[in-house]
Amino acid sequence: MGNVPLVTEDASPEFVTRALRSTGVIDADTEVAEVEHDRIGEGVGLLCNLARLTLRYKGAAHGAPSSVILKVPSNLPENRGVGDHFGFYEREGRFYAELGESLPVRIPRCYFNHIDPEANEFALMIEDFGGRTMVSQVAGIEFERAAESLRALALVHAEWWQSPALDTLTWLPRGTDPVMLSAGGEYRKALPMFSELFGSDLPDGAVRLSEQVGKSYEELATSLSDAPNTVCHGDFRADNLMFDDSSSGREHVGIIDWQIAMRNPGIGDVCYFLTQSMTIDGRRQFERDLLDVWYSSLSSALGAPPDSYSVDTAWDDYRAATGMMTVYSVVAGGGMDPSNERGKQLVTEMANRSFTAALDLDAAALIPT
Repeated sequence: MGNVPLVTEDASPEFVTRALRSTGVIDADTEVAEVEHDRIGEGVGLLCNLARLTLRYKGAAHGAPSSVILKVPSNLPENRGVGDHFGFYEREGRFYAELGESLPVRIPRCYFNHIDPEANEFALMIEDFGGRTMVSQVAGIEFERAAESLRALALVHAEWWQSPALDTLTWLPRGTDPVMLSAGGEYRKALPMFSELFGSDLPDGAVRLSEQVGKSYEELATSLSDAPNTVCHGDFRADNLMFDDSSSGREHVGIIDWQIAMRNPGIGDVCYFLTQSMTIDGRRQFERDLLDVWYSSLSSALGAPPDSYSVDTAWDDYRAATGMMTVYSVVAGGGMDPSNERGKQLVTEMANRSFTAALDLDAAALIPT
């Protein structure tokens, strides 16, 4: 199905009708009569254009969704360039097509999935999680929500933990694949502008550490790749988690935004989450306890603790990973347009928290030279 909208505002009733009919969500007798557009995610997601489409139908529409989320690539050139370089848009489309609801956690149902790499056109229409509770990443996620999130994450990691089937997911890059290691070049390219814009907000020693990480990024990523690999979310943070407090089990934690998914050590997801979604004080107080929550949940899902990977080894890998996790804020802050004040505030918090964590845990001593 061609002619997908380049921006969410172009999603007409005719397009939404065709999209939902193409996947059997609505039948041939059901027609979307009106679409109300509500831009969402500004200052939350930097790589995509997101909108909630409230739908009104003509005639009978039994079981048809009253609203959907439409996701298309960013129309900001710097942000679109990053997404295209790393293949994020195709990656998320393939995720929904090939993994999707087979995962043991709640993700949005996919209603329409347009993947056209040759035309560089992508569009996702997914279930609206708008009724769920969100936690402000800027404010910081608290212990209980963080523990709930890590228990859900552990189920994903356990499903693919060191599985030979990982080799079949060739569309999902490994952390040592050239496209992933190219993040080192993006880090170095973005670093001067990042330092200019955000350097004054960072703790003492952060600029020096950023230069060390930039110089040795590829070596650091390669050294961490020896840890057990699994399917990782890649952008596991508070803004991508939505909670249903009326449900338990699989339904409770909803996880969105899978465009940075990868085959990589699971500890990276844990490190990114704790160092950038918690306040500095909260992370300092609870990070070891929360790593233990993830590890015990992983062990329970596997039926036993992971072979040759103790919780103390996981902690050592966590410490080493803190330096590498600064890539998110450096590339976002120095190489992309944060789009609005909330986006700038988010990048500032992520940068300050991640560099503080790396300094607290002496990541510099663990960076290969």
